[in-house]
Amino acid sequence: MKAKILGVSASPQKGGKVETLIREILSASRLPYELVRLHELNISPCKACNGCRSNNQCIINDDWPELRNKIIDCNALVIGGWAFSGMIDSATKAMMERFWSFRHHRQLTRGKVGAAVVVGNNGELSENLADALLQFMRNNGMNALGRVTAAGANPCLGCPDSLSSCEFSAVVAGYGMLEKIGKSMYNPIENQLSALKSARILGQRVGHKVEHLIARGLASEN
Repeated sequence: MKAKILGVSASPQKGGKVETLIREILSASRLPYELVRLHELNISPCKACNGCRSNNQCIINDDWPELRNKIIDCNALVIGGWAFSGMIDSATKAMMERFWSFRHHRQLTRGKVGAAVVVGNNGELSENLADALLQFMRNNGMNALGRVTAAGANPCLGCPDSLSSCEFSAVVAGYGMLEKIGKSMYNPIENQLSALKSARILGQRVGHKVEHLIARGLASEN
């Protein structure tokens, strides 16, 4: 049986916050699902060549066709990215650009259910980026149901120079001079109960919406 719901994680960390929240949504949907990690695929940005205009098939030679087929086959799509330098990560952005090939003549993503996940250090920024993902889905004809955000970790926390020798350390800038880095500074996802609860609620909504569309004959069971 083909997956009814597809989760796409742009996090380079397997089992990290982004992936955990996506899995919460997928599991709570009670639908067959599949999770794809963008960092295990080679997906380039769009080259604006419009080589896809006649048949909705991108002509760039990379791993896009594998993901493309999964997106076309799913009833619901959950996209999870992370905030980097004030914007969405490059893996998510590259995938978003390749959606252009879906649009010509048929808009192949029309009617699919969508949800978004964004993790970042700035709560307001993460919410804005998640809202932008939802708007991207709407622009592609999807039913964008909602989004979940969570606090990420300071990117300098994993660097041994961040406590002392690096004058540009975001750890020193954010926390002052420290002797050691505490676990709580990483904002573990298991401690972010509100985000986990929101993901489960969103997953239930996604599942109900897909079942409703199938019952009305607006989505396929196979």
